[in-house]
Amino acid sequence: MIDEIKYSRRKTMAIEVRPGGKVIVRAPLGTKPAKIQTFVREKADWIQKAKTRMQGLPAVTHVYSFVQGEKLLFLGKDYPLTLMPKVKGGLSFSKEKGFLLESGRQAEAAKLLTNFYREETRRLTTSIADAYARKWGLKYRSIRISSAKTRWGSCSAKNSLNFTYRLAMLPLELVDYVVAHELAHTRHHNHSADFWSFLGQLLPEFQTRRSWLKQNARNLPDF
Repeated sequence: MIDEIKYSRRKTMAIEVRPGGKVIVRAPLGTKPAKIQTFVREKADWIQKAKTRMQGLPAVTHVYSFVQGEKLLFLGKDYPLTLMPKVKGGLSFSKEKGFLLESGRQAEAAKLLTNFYREETRRLTTSIADAYARKWGLKYRSIRISSAKTRWGSCSAKNSLNFTYRLAMLPLELVDYVVAHELAHTRHHNHSADFWSFLGQLLPEFQTRRSWLKQNARNLPDF
């Protein structure tokens, strides 16, 4: 049932089912195999349902390898990756030069890129959310950036907003849609007709953006 186990400095175990049906277990360093197997057995019903749902979606075929000249995605555009002897912070970005990666830190490239996406997603979502909040008199409690791969955003019962760092890979108008969608939930905590009507007031063209997201976003590269 498990296709891959990834260990990291996390505190709890989690299961991810990717498009295509691949099952990944994320576990804290040093977790015993027997404990992982018990955890998976307890989640067996959920895993099966998720696999059934995700097997109908194409598996991700593009995985970043962080080599010279590779194209990395940022806000819907591909930028070249250049390896350099020294780069401040290990990774930097500019529209003129694209991504610069310190050659001696290629093994950390995925982490460095994730951190970059996190920072940019926080900056963008905060700016967009504040603009909508001012215009429409909305209030949200906080913004948290997650590592979710199948969910773009969420709004808690206390109006805390959550967004995946992968938003930084999408065109800006899609980021705008996701933020507007979650902010609309601060007024309607459901997907009722009132919710969709209010979202239409916030963003009249939301249907076009929502359709694009459904059709294309699952093909984002992995790393």
